[in-house]
Amino acid sequence: MKRIAKVVVALVLALAMAIPTVAFASQATPEEQGLIPVRAFFEDAGGTVTWLYEERLIHIAIDGSEIVLLPGQPIAAVNGDLVPLEQGAVLWQNISFISEADLMTLYSAIVPFVHLVFELTEEARDIVLYDFEYMVNQILENSPWDNVVYRALGFEFELFVDLFRNFINSMQPIELPVPEPIFELLLTQFPIREGNDARDLAANYLFALLALEFGPALGGIGHLGVRDLSVYTMQMTALVRALHDEDIDTENDPSFNLFMAAFLHPTAVWFYGEVEVDLESEDHPFPNVPGNIVTEILVPGEVAYLRINTFLASPEYDDLTTLPFLQQIADYDHLIIDLRGNTGGVASYFTEFIVRRLISERTEIGGHQFFAGGSRATEFMNAVLHASLYMESSVDWTGVISAEILPAADFIYEMDMYMFNQDDLERLAYVFISRSYILPAEDSINFEGKIWLLVDGMSMSASVAAAGVALYTGFATVVGENTSGVMGSSHIYVPLPNTGMLWRIDIGYQTDAQGNSLEVYGITPQIRNFDGMDAVETVLALIAAGQY
Repeated sequence: MKRIAKVVVALVLALAMAIPTVAFASQATPEEQGLIPVRAFFEDAGGTVTWLYEERLIHIAIDGSEIVLLPGQPIAAVNGDLVPLEQGAVLWQNISFISEADLMTLYSAIVPFVHLVFELTEEARDIVLYDFEYMVNQILENSPWDNVVYRALGFEFELFVDLFRNFINSMQPIELPVPEPIFELLLTQFPIREGNDARDLAANYLFALLALEFGPALGGIGHLGVRDLSVYTMQMTALVRALHDEDIDTENDPSFNLFMAAFLHPTAVWFYGEVEVDLESEDHPFPNVPGNIVTEILVPGEVAYLRINTFLASPEYDDLTTLPFLQQIADYDHLIIDLRGNTGGVASYFTEFIVRRLISERTEIGGHQFFAGGSRATEFMNAVLHASLYMESSVDWTGVISAEILPAADFIYEMDMYMFNQDDLERLAYVFISRSYILPAEDSINFEGKIWLLVDGMSMSASVAAAGVALYTGFATVVGENTSGVMGSSHIYVPLPNTGMLWRIDIGYQTDAQGNSLEVYGITPQIRNFDGMDAVETVLALIAAGQY
C-alpha cells in the first residue's frame, strides 16, 4: 500500500477534477493526449503486469490487489468486482495506455478515498478574485513571463488568466479525492483552514486552484507558484536560524529583510500558522532523504559515477555518503555526476558540497540577469546590489568580486545579443551583472581527472544553475539533453493581501551569450546524447574512444 500511496500522491497533486484545463491541439500519440503507459506506470509503482495473449487481458498485481483490464473496453475487474471506466485501456503500437482519470478510478476501488470539497460563497468569491487579480498584476509588473509562457507553452497568458477568472466567477466547487492512507501526509503540504467564514473558504479554494492547476499548467516558468506548507516551514526555519546565529548582516543585506518581511507578513502567518523553530537543533532545515545519493564504480580505478536525485535535501546528511566516495575515487581518471531528473532545491548545494570538494584553486563565476522596472523587482535587485557591494560574505568559501546594474538595452547592444527577444525587452528595464568566486574546501580531494555533468529535460532550477556553473567555469563537460527552462535566479515572494499564501516570482531573466532566453530553451549541453544511447552510455563511448 505504501507504493500505491507514493504514486497516488503525485496524481493528487497534479489533478483537480473540477478545475479547468488549458485546451491544446490534439496530437496523434497517446502520450501527447495525456495517456499513461500501463506497464511502465504499474511496474514503477512496484506491481507486476502480465499480458495474457490468449484471453487478450492485462493482469496487474499490486500490493495484494488484482486488476484485470480488457483493452478497448471501458471496464475493469478489481479484486473480482467490476468497475466502470471512462475509456479503459487502449492499445497503440502494441503498448497499452490508460488515462489519469481511469487510474484514479482504479485506485479508489483499491483504497478508500477522502473527498475534499472546496466551495465558495459570494463573499468568499470576491476575496478570491481580489487576491487572484493582485497576483496577476504582480506577475505582469515585475516579470516578462507572460511573453515567455506564450513562446514556451503556446498559449496567451491573458487568455489563460481569463480561463481561471471565469472559473472563479462561476463559483464551481473544487473536489480533491485523496487516498485515505496518505491524507495526513497531504496535510503537511496543503494548509487547510478549518474555519467556515468567507476568508477561510477563500484561502482553501484559492490555494487548491493555484497549487493544483494554475502553477503546474505554467510548467515551472519563472517558478510561478504558491509555496506549500512544507516548503514554507523549511524556508522559514532556515531564515529564523540564520537570523539567530547572526549568519546574516541585516543592516547591510536588505534582500534578507525583504524575505523575512514576506514570510512574517501577518496574512502569511495567518495562512500557514506559526512555525516553531528549534534554535538549538543542528539538523538541516531540509529533510534527510535516504537514497538521494547513488554511487557506483563503472570501471575500477578509472570511471566513477555519482547521482544526486534532488537538491531539496539535507546536504550534510548526503555528505555522509558523498565525501567518503569522493575520497575513494580521488585518483580516478573520470567522474560522472548525474543530475538528470533532479528538479532542484537548495541553491548552494552543488557549489558548496560538490564543486568545492573537487577544485584545487579559486574559481570565478560570472553572470547576468535582466529584470523589469516594477517596484518590487527594482527594490529587490537594488537590495541585492547593496548586499553584494557592502556586506561581508556570511560564509568563508564564496564572495563577490563585482556587481552593477545597467540599462538593459545598452547592455544588449554592447554584448551584441542579436537573438534577444524584443518583446521581452519592452518589459525588462535593467540588467544585473556580477562576478563572484568559490574557494576550495579544506578537505578538497583536488580531483585532477575529467568531470562529466549529465542533464536532461527534467533538470530544473538549482540543477540548471549547476550546469551553468560547469559551462562558465569549465568545471565539467555537460552531456545529455537541453535542460528544463526552469532557471534558478533572483526571486521575490508576494504575500496575497487577504488569503496570505506566498506566491513566488522569479524576477531574474537569464540568457545565453547571444540573448536567447534560457527560460524558454534551457541550457544546451556541450555534447548531446549519441543516437540510441543515453547520457551515461554516451560518456562511456567518448572515454573508450579517447575523445575527451
